[in-house]
Amino acid sequence: MKIKLVTFAPHPNFGTCLQSYALNYVLRKMGHDVEFIYNRCETPPPTFRHYVFAALKRVLRIFLSGKQVRRLKERKNAMSRNGQRGNDEPVILQLPDHRVLGFLSKCPGYKFFAKKWYYGNLQKRKVYKFTFEDGNFNMRRLFTHADYEKVVADADLFVTGSDQIWNPFCGGFNPMMFLEFVNDGTKCVAYSSSISLPELPLSVAPRMKADLQKFSHIAVREQRSVELLSKLLGRDDIKLVVDPTYLLSAEEWEEFGDRAEIEFTVPDKYIFCYFVGDKRADVYERMVQDVKRFTGIERVINLECYNRPQVYGGGITYQDAGPYEWVYLLRHASYVCMDSYHATVFALKFQKEFVHAMKNADTEAGSQNTRMYDILSRYGILYKNYNANGGNGWQQPIDYTRLAPLIESEIKDSMDYLKYEIEN
Repeated sequence: MKIKLVTFAPHPNFGTCLQSYALNYVLRKMGHDVEFIYNRCETPPPTFRHYVFAALKRVLRIFLSGKQVRRLKERKNAMSRNGQRGNDEPVILQLPDHRVLGFLSKCPGYKFFAKKWYYGNLQKRKVYKFTFEDGNFNMRRLFTHADYEKVVADADLFVTGSDQIWNPFCGGFNPMMFLEFVNDGTKCVAYSSSISLPELPLSVAPRMKADLQKFSHIAVREQRSVELLSKLLGRDDIKLVVDPTYLLSAEEWEEFGDRAEIEFTVPDKYIFCYFVGDKRADVYERMVQDVKRFTGIERVINLECYNRPQVYGGGITYQDAGPYEWVYLLRHASYVCMDSYHATVFALKFQKEFVHAMKNADTEAGSQNTRMYDILSRYGILYKNYNANGGNGWQQPIDYTRLAPLIESEIKDSMDYLKYEIEN
């Protein structure tokens, strides 16, 4: 079957990157012809202010140092977090129609220059290699509205994948992720798509409802997403499934991580830190210091995915890691500290001891904490959530003899449902 897979394209947010890989891998393993389609440039509708700020950004990059640009960016983010900019409503994106880029993409040398432009540092080059050169994906970028029509004509089935593709605060309400361009009756299903919000914003709920009417089967990643969509759509067949990264065995992920090329000597014992957010850096530092005291392990490896200079626990920050290195370092860690959903999944997959800190305040607009409360509560390990106000409940070890059979049962149920979605 010709399947077109739609989810976030691989990039250095490694959870996002690896959930894309996992679902693509599983579908191909089933024997399907899978093409990963993406457009890269989903944007809000352009305004005069948009063009002014885009021009200003380019000018600042010419005259300011990289350090000064980072400081301005941090101040802007801080203002947003403190409510000085309106951010209570999600941004509505639009499908791009980049005809010039589409024309240039057919010219000799385009791939060379695109690689230089988008993948300028070692980490990004590793992501490029993983995405385009290692045979992990069959990628098709859609540049123009005509490209969408062509891909629909070439499809037997569309599958929207996992991660927060349906969270309108995660980059914006994205019509690509709701398959708004599929309007010819081609079958559409969702596997492990996530809303990751306690409630749906009223501004996008009607559009989300209209978009999801075309989906014959919908499977989501959190129980709260089941409840929200069941109410929104008036359906009782919304299914809870595990994230695609669960679907590969620990041995398959270990083999994947063995492809790592790490530029330094990895210590025998170390604490692995992976923090996607930076709003609670003070909490992360306290957590890592507490873990060092509790475990007696001094070496700390921070893996950075957004080229930020933060260093936690007096350790080192590894900014050149790709997907293989991320899996390898988490797999061989003695203890794991994170604010990441997928780092939690992999810690469970490899039966690691860990502690997790919420990336957002629960009261924050667009808070993504729902997904973490879901996974930790479902497995009875909510005590692994770090309490910034004190307490050492997180030190309690995980009983994997109890947990492993439960996870394996969920994996089997989810695999069976994925096959059902495709075949029925």
